[in-house]
Formats: sequence, structure tokens, C-alpha cells
Amino acid sequence: MNNLKMCNFSNMSVFVLLFSLWSSGGTTLYGQKSSPVSWIFELKKINTSEYEIIATASIKKDWLLYSQFTDDTGPVPTQFVLEDEVVTFEEKSKSLKEFDPMFDVDVIKFKEMAVFSKKVHRSEKKNISGYVTYMTCDGAKCLPPADVNFNLNY
Repeated sequence: MNNLKMCNFSNMSVFVLLFSLWSSGGTTLYGQKSSPVSWIFELKKINTSEYEIIATASIKKDWLLYSQFTDDTGPVPTQFVLEDEVVTFEEKSKSLKEFDPMFDVDVIKFKEMAVFSKKVHRSEKKNISGYVTYMTCDGAKCLPPADVNFNLNY
């Protein structure tokens, strides 16, 4: 009989522990906010030695992503870093240039989607890695600049 009680207590302890972990994890996940900008990075082969990195940003409705070429007195411009070196990507998407009263300066920005690309030569490494730093605003507020890492295999 003692073994049975011990077993029931043990099962109850496991249940309480699992429930506690589940409920605290649920609270943590519920409290986190996702970014209004999501990124996809692809590596497209052009020929045996040349590749193109394509970075696509999907931007939620009413949010903006800023160009790499936005005035430094305005929002933080988008910036790409490859192998610890700041590089400029070609901006393939249609951008808007207009006065932004929040920053009191003309800004270049993207709505809904932004596509960037950069041609690179394959190195002896099997991959290329880096990150993008970006800032997003919705006209009333801005989120702090964020970094998104990527690692692409040749």
C-alpha cells in the first residue's frame, strides 16, 4: 500500500511540475511580441563562382521599413553586414520618399514588402553569414533597431 501511495504522489508531483512549466511557458510566450517585419534570406546561384543573396522583408500593414539610404538624422537605416563587413545591397522594391513628421526629415521607406539583393563571389568557405539591422515604425511609434542573423550554404 505504501508503494501505491508513493506512486500516486509521484504521479501528482509530475503533473504539478508539468502544469507549472506549461503555464509559465504559456505566460512567457503570450507576453512576447513578434516583430512586424519578418525576413527570408536566399542564395541564388548565378554561375560556378557567383551567387546572389536575396533578402526579402515582409512588412505588416501600417508598418514601415527604412531604406539603407535614409538620412542619418532620421530613423535608423537598414544595414547589411556580411562576414563582419558593412555592405550595400541593391534595393529591388519600389520605395517611397516623403517627409516624415515624426523625424522631421525626408525618409525613404518601404511598405508591405522590401527585396534587397547582393552579388557575391563564392569563397573557399561552404557558407556565407551575416545579419541585417533594421528599424520599423507605424507612424505613431517605432520599435528599437533589431538584428536578424542569416547563414546561407553554397
